[in-house]
Amino acid sequence: MRKLVACVALALSTSCGHSEDQRIVRSFAEMEQVARTAGSDDGATTRPQEVGEVEFQAIYREGDRVYFKVGENGPGVDPYGYVWSPEHVPVDDSNPSVASSFEHIQGPWYRWSDSY
Repeated sequence: MRKLVACVALALSTSCGHSEDQRIVRSFAEMEQVARTAGSDDGATTRPQEVGEVEFQAIYREGDRVYFKVGENGPGVDPYGYVWSPEHVPVDDSNPSVASSFEHIQGPWYRWSDSY
């Protein structure tokens, strides 16, 4: 019975793959390279782009932050992803009609979501 439980646990852990957070953390170095070269407010990269182990729908700079958009909760609404903000903790200050939330992951990296 122990062997069966061990085999099932091993199968589940390998078949489910890595969680998004683990893939993101492993991709931080490559994401930072992209963030450092992102032009000043030059608009979003609107085509999907793979960086490290993660595919992003868009990557764009707003001021001193670089956004890595993973997806949306509906067509054109409530985007979410990750933000590189090396200068300071990001705050919800840019648009009064959008509620942005930021959750610190590590270093200059934050999980981000917008609600309209």
